[in-house]
Amino acid sequence: MPMFKEGEYLFATEAGVTVEELRSLFSEFGIIKLDSLIVHDRSYHLILKNDPGLATLEKKASAFGKIRYIEKNQILQKYKK
Repeated sequence: MPMFKEGEYLFATEAGVTVEELRSLFSEFGIIKLDSLIVHDRSYHLILKNDPGLATLEKKASAFGKIRYIEKNQILQKYKK
């Protein structure tokens, strides 16, 4: 079973970043969903149609300079005791 959801990422931005800036940043990969996770926390859930991979998104985020972190969306599993 995969450990991550394909094409899904979680990330957080610095203060003052607009949703329009984020849509522009990731638009080339076909945004399916871009939602805020927690109000006033500046964290987001991103789903891409054409997943370029984490390394490409990290480079893009670094060049943008206003993203604190970006990571793959992990699949949490419940274990029986």
